[in-house]
Amino acid sequence: MNTTAAVRSVVPRSVRQSLRRIVGVEDLNARIDELEERLAESREETWERSRARWREASPTTDLTWDTELTGDAFIEKVVATGAFGPETDVLEIGPGYGRLLRACLDVGARFRSYVGVDLSAENVAHLNERFATDAVSFINADVETVGLDGDVDLVLSSLTLKHFYPSCERALANVGSHVRPGGSIVFDVIEGDRRWWEHDNATYIRAYSRDELREMMARVGFSDVSFDEVTHCPGRARLLVVARRSA
Repeated sequence: MNTTAAVRSVVPRSVRQSLRRIVGVEDLNARIDELEERLAESREETWERSRARWREASPTTDLTWDTELTGDAFIEKVVATGAFGPETDVLEIGPGYGRLLRACLDVGARFRSYVGVDLSAENVAHLNERFATDAVSFINADVETVGLDGDVDLVLSSLTLKHFYPSCERALANVGSHVRPGGSIVFDVIEGDRRWWEHDNATYIRAYSRDELREMMARVGFSDVSFDEVTHCPGRARLLVVARRSA
């Protein structure tokens, strides 16, 4: 069966006819062509498309719904877990424009070192200039494959892991292997069972159920998992996941 036939088998004739009446034949054909392209993509091509958006990202509010957010709500939750301390080595996945580190400094969350890994070279250059201290550094790399110089005690990620295609498991497995016994991973996601592409066809979003997250964290070596909620701004509440590696 060719791709066009596959699309027609997925979309019933009655639905296609209704769509033609609603959006017009040209618009419908364009949408079918787009679906054909997506169906024809290999897993590797889709993986690459999902990351292209973030490689080209700039350290602006485009990363956070065109709203300048702080990391205060997220970091307050992490502080409450007791994860920070003078000997804590921290790794952040997807630091963007520096919300979480800025919040750590504002509230006096203590750490020994702080490393952020981001796909965007522009973000990394901006952050290394903005937070120019010996204890802080940012790396332009993919967290699914990045090699770390040493182990860490705490991994943080906010508003980032929902975009990993096909899931964030590979990234968590890679960085999780560098978390010391007794260390933690704290991140937020959308709760649910959906996955979709935004209208730009470049931004992938995936939601996760609690059971799915427990199973995933167990596979990457974290059996102690708890849940909370963090609200970044009105209408933007996310499921907070706290997972600890056995001591």
